[in-house]
Amino acid sequence: MDEKIHVNELRIKEGTNIMLTLEGRTCVFAGATGGDGIMSARELCKYGMNVVMMTHQMTQAQALMSEINEMNYRGKCLAVQDGKCQTPPKSDKEVFKDIYDTFGSIDVIICNTGDDGVEDSIDSVDTQTLLKSIDHLVGGSYTLLKSGLPYLRKSRAARVIFMTTVEGVKGGILESFSNAVAKGAVASLTKNCAARLASEHINVNCIVKGPIERIKPESIRDKALPPMKDTTKFLPNVPAGRMGTAEDLAQAICYLASEEIEFTTGTFLDLSGGMNLL
Repeated sequence: MDEKIHVNELRIKEGTNIMLTLEGRTCVFAGATGGDGIMSARELCKYGMNVVMMTHQMTQAQALMSEINEMNYRGKCLAVQDGKCQTPPKSDKEVFKDIYDTFGSIDVIICNTGDDGVEDSIDSVDTQTLLKSIDHLVGGSYTLLKSGLPYLRKSRAARVIFMTTVEGVKGGILESFSNAVAKGAVASLTKNCAARLASEHINVNCIVKGPIERIKPESIRDKALPPMKDTTKFLPNVPAGRMGTAEDLAQAICYLASEEIEFTTGTFLDLSGGMNLL
């Protein structure tokens, strides 16, 4: 039996629990320490997934790694510095090989790379600023996927999760112009990658975020860090009447990272409390 094609059928016959299987899988997670991804890293480890946080914010990542591993969850957490920031520098290929050699698989790629952008408009933004946002958000997502692709092809249940925003999908004037345009390109990246990789049983989906509360790891909560953007200003535009929470995002990520989401690809999972409807 082809395990990659018939994961659910195989597990049902074995009489195992078919609810959101994360156990024994490994994800590479960019943007885990940015505020809204912290709970997602915890929950993935709690349910047995190994989480490798790819970061250039090693102080925050190491604090979160220690915090999670002290909980003795079934999954392990590891912080890995971006290869270009390591001494000596490493290529993306070398970094991913190290991760694969450590855990024996790379099954899930999660790109929560974010950018609040700057207060700009069509009149004020320059081409360089626009291209910088696109390079960071689209280029970062694409690079992560491309680096992990050789290992995803070996996984029996490969999953890729990108992140966009409501205005990245439908347009609007509430967030930075350059950020919204770049996030729109992430949505296009999702569709194209999903279509091209579906025949290889690699699922590519995207979470469409509204305003999500941001938190810091407990161990560095009192330390001086750059201020987080106040996303509560979007609240009047959320029909649900509340901010999204880090827990809301964690539930969405766990769902899309699981083995059971076998026939779901190219999907945009809305996490905006109805903000997309306005």
